[in-house]
Amino acid sequence: MMKKEALIIWNDFYHPKEVLATAVEKLFPASEWNVRKTERARDLLDSRRPDLTVFFTNGRPEGETDLTFAEQSQIVDQVFGGMGILFYHAGLVLIDEESPFYKELNSGRFVHHPEQSDVTVTPLCNVRHPITEGVRVFCQNDEHYFCQVDVARTHLLACATSAHLTSASVWCHDYGKGRVAGISQGHTLEMQNDPEMLKLATNALNWLTDVNAGSRP
Repeated sequence: MMKKEALIIWNDFYHPKEVLATAVEKLFPASEWNVRKTERARDLLDSRRPDLTVFFTNGRPEGETDLTFAEQSQIVDQVFGGMGILFYHAGLVLIDEESPFYKELNSGRFVHHPEQSDVTVTPLCNVRHPITEGVRVFCQNDEHYFCQVDVARTHLLACATSAHLTSASVWCHDYGKGRVAGISQGHTLEMQNDPEMLKLATNALNWLTDVNAGSRP
């Protein structure tokens, strides 16, 4: 079986790679994936398009500016051409409401989070989708990300609930020949490595790439 190519954007001050490494190793077994890791989102602009890009952070190391709207549009075009893209927790940060990432591609963006607390992720009971297939309700201590999600342009699959409120947590849609997904939770080791979260994320990776086999130029 031909391995899939993934670019992982990770590692910042609040979300160090050491915290993510255990989950990433489980999500990307070497028998199935060739993985390249970077701290810079701009590396995606300078390399061959992978089957999948995962934003675990916003990909802006200290001293670098945010991706410009023009640079975001280049990534949007890569997804339209067949790449899968996942915005996972901190990958949803610093997405401007007027940006191509929000208005054209992802339809979701981080707005705020309170102090860490128990957060319950609940797949919608009346929605069936490969990403939430077999995933049960799960709860862990985490940062509850409150996200703005344009549900007119994406499919809402799950919500997250804490003592504060219930908010959109998992969403996805096709975009051109590619696919897009967002997962709002995943700050703590406990949340990242919860068996149901790992199942959810694995399902997402598979769904995002099952249309892309052999599609790279």
